[in-house]
Amino acid sequence: MDDSFFSQFSGSISHIMMLILIVNILVHLIFAVGVAKDAGHFHKSNIPTQLVPGFAWVLATLIGGVFVGVAYWVMHHSTLARR
Repeated sequence: MDDSFFSQFSGSISHIMMLILIVNILVHLIFAVGVAKDAGHFHKSNIPTQLVPGFAWVLATLIGGVFVGVAYWVMHHSTLARR
């Protein structure tokens, strides 16, 4: 095999990795917006969020994505949530 095959293959891999990165960023942003809206509803109702303030949940969701979003939901909306 010649070098052109490997350069084309590595170019395809880099494009796929870039697409995955962009989708990952979008998912993190979407979940962070959802947490922000929900934390805003808590704030309007004078109900504090669990553990940390709402803005900390939003920042954590921007970094942690789906996993932090699930943790937020469990702590605030599941049957395990404190009322």
